[in-house]
Amino acid sequence: MGFFDTIGRGWKMSKLSMSVVKKDPELMVYMFVCGILSLATMVAISVPQILEQSWTQSSDGKMSPAYMAFTFVGYLTISIIVTFWNSAIIANAHIRLTGGDPAFKDGFSIAMKRIHIIVIWGIIAGTVGLFLKMLASAAKDQKGSAAVLAMVLQFIGAAVWWMMTFFIIPHMIIEGKGIGEGLKSSKKMFFKTWGENVTSGLGIGMITFFFGFVIAIITVGLMVIMGPAWWVAMIVGGLAITILIMWSSAAEQVAVAALYIYSKSGQMPQLYQEMGMNEFQMGTAA
Repeated sequence: MGFFDTIGRGWKMSKLSMSVVKKDPELMVYMFVCGILSLATMVAISVPQILEQSWTQSSDGKMSPAYMAFTFVGYLTISIIVTFWNSAIIANAHIRLTGGDPAFKDGFSIAMKRIHIIVIWGIIAGTVGLFLKMLASAAKDQKGSAAVLAMVLQFIGAAVWWMMTFFIIPHMIIEGKGIGEGLKSSKKMFFKTWGENVTSGLGIGMITFFFGFVIAIITVGLMVIMGPAWWVAMIVGGLAITILIMWSSAAEQVAVAALYIYSKSGQMPQLYQEMGMNEFQMGTAA
C-alpha cells in the first residue's frame, strides 16, 4: 500500500482505539488512578516550597541543591507511576484484543509482576524526559544560531527517543524482555508500522482536541446562561474534560497494544476487524 493508504489506516485505527475504550470503560479507571497519584506527587513536591521551608532555597534565593534533588526524585516518581499504569492498560488491552475478557485486577497484577523493570524503565524514561525538557528550556534562553541549534537538537532527540520507545512497554510487559532487548525490538517494530504509529497518535490527538473544543464552547455558553450559578457549569465542564483526557489517554495505550499485535501477527486484532478493519494485511517480520 502507498503512503496515503498508510495514513488512512492509522487514522481509522485511532478512532477504533477510542471505540475499544468506550466498550471497555474500566480502562479509564487506570488513567484516573494514575492521574490522582501523579497529582498527589506533584503536590508533595510543591509543599516544601509553598510552606517556604528554609532548606528549599540557597542563600542567594535560588532553588537549593537539596530541593533540586527532592524535585528530581519526585519527577522520577511520577514517571514510574505513569509507566506502571500505562503498562497495566496495555496488559489489559492485550488480553481484550486477543479474545479474552480481562477484569480490572488483571492488568494491575501483570504490571506488578514486572514492577522491577517498570521502576528501572520509569527512572530511565524520566531522566531522558527531563534532559529533553532542559534542552527545550535552554533553547528559549538562547538567541540566534545557538537557540536554533538547541531547538533542532531537542526536536531530533525527542523524535528519536519516541521512535525507539514506542513499543517498549509491550515488549517488557507482554514478552517479559529486559530493557536493552526491549529497546532493540521496539525500534525494529516501530519502523515496520511507522505510518500507523504516527497517524494513530495524531488521530487521537485531533479527535481529543475537537471534543475538547466542543466541551469548552458548551461550558462557556452554560456559564453565561446560568449567571450566578456559573460555577456549576464550570465544574461540569471540568469533569467532562477530565473524562475526555482519561478516554484519549487510555485509547493511546490501546492503540499501542493493537499495533503490537498487528506487527506480530500481520493483521489487526479480531475486535478491530469486527468493527470494519478487516482489510489490514501485512507481512510479519522474520
